Amino acid sequence: MRHPAWLALILVALIGCAHRAPRPVSIDSRTVTPSPEAAHTAPSPASLEARVAADTLAASLAIRRCAGRRLLAEQESTVASATQLLAETRDALAINDLARAESLARQARQLTRSLGCP
Repeated sequence: MRHPAWLALILVALIGCAHRAPRPVSIDSRTVTPSPEAAHTAPSPASLEARVAADTLAASLAIRRCAGRRLLAEQESTVASATQLLAETRDALAINDLARAESLARQARQLTRSLGCP
């Protein structure tokens, strides 16, 4: 062994630190960072309506771009599904279910992103 004194000091330092228990900290004195979910407040009806309008418009435009074109079976199915989602969005808006309308409109928009009609 080259440096037994250094080795002994390191071992003493490690063993000396290992036996000490952490100081208890009062729950009241702890810093709490709110989670992103907790910090998120419910969206206002106006912001929900704006998102529904934007997603509905984008999905409708994508469907119109594909109108009259020869589509693959997968694209036809996507257009049909998106059209159904837009109809369900209108139904949800008719009963003032903004949260459902927003979800349906978002789904329709996401579906139409894969259409690829110029």
